Amino acid sequence: MPLSMVMIRELFRIKKLVVSVAILIGLIMLSLLGPIVYPVDPSDMSNPAEEPPSSRFPLGTDSYGRDLLAQLLHGINSSLYIGAIAAVEALAIGVTIGAISGFKGGMIDEILMMFTHIVLLLPSILLMMLIAAYLKYRSPLMVSLIIGVTSWPWVARAVRSQALTLREREFVYMSRMAGLSDLKIVIEDVLPNMASYIFMAFVLLMSGAMLAEAGLSMIGLGVTKGASLGRMLFWAQMLESVRRGLWWWFVPPGAVLVLITTSLLLISTALDEYFSPRLKGGR
Repeated sequence: MPLSMVMIRELFRIKKLVVSVAILIGLIMLSLLGPIVYPVDPSDMSNPAEEPPSSRFPLGTDSYGRDLLAQLLHGINSSLYIGAIAAVEALAIGVTIGAISGFKGGMIDEILMMFTHIVLLLPSILLMMLIAAYLKYRSPLMVSLIIGVTSWPWVARAVRSQALTLREREFVYMSRMAGLSDLKIVIEDVLPNMASYIFMAFVLLMSGAMLAEAGLSMIGLGVTKGASLGRMLFWAQMLESVRRGLWWWFVPPGAVLVLITTSLLLISTALDEYFSPRLKGGR
């Protein structure tokens, strides 16, 4: 179902969606403007170690003397970047394979779905661990690519099921009669009618990618340089901040991660509640 301006206006009448989008936009703005307003090097270790929150250090410092507010601001930026890049990558792979498989059918469908099922059956966290462990230096881009390449199978299966239905619609037959190629029909007719679902898939993929980054970081296989929410939690865990009562070290990154993923999941839920009645009604 293609998105229109009328539909977008209707969507923003859903309070749950508006609140979730507002929270997400607020965090994105914080990640972009925060380092400018608070220009502190997150890797600077010249500060006093394990300082509690104060006027000088609003979120305190860690055991190495690094400013935790600076780390948090840069960490939000890095985690959102990883989530977005991984989601775009997984979405591109999943939508391409799913749309071709569902629209073409036959042997192409069987081959692509066999490949999808093979990737789906492999433990994604194990694949991510193996790839990440092989790479000694892992930038945010590299981590996002690792996550994205293992996250697409469910998208491919879902898109395939919708493509199987859409290829039997009258507008597709009309395009075929007009002599349009299969590729053009998929791009111009099939994919626009999946726009709402594709966006929901992107939101879910982004949320999952951010949690996956945190999971990899917690076992020491995340970003090796710079700050991310997962990396902050990794060092907080390694240096036993919970046991020693250094709440200002692990609570802020954990709370922000929960806030981002929850807002993304609520956006997906609100979109699903909006579009499902129309899909059931055949609209």
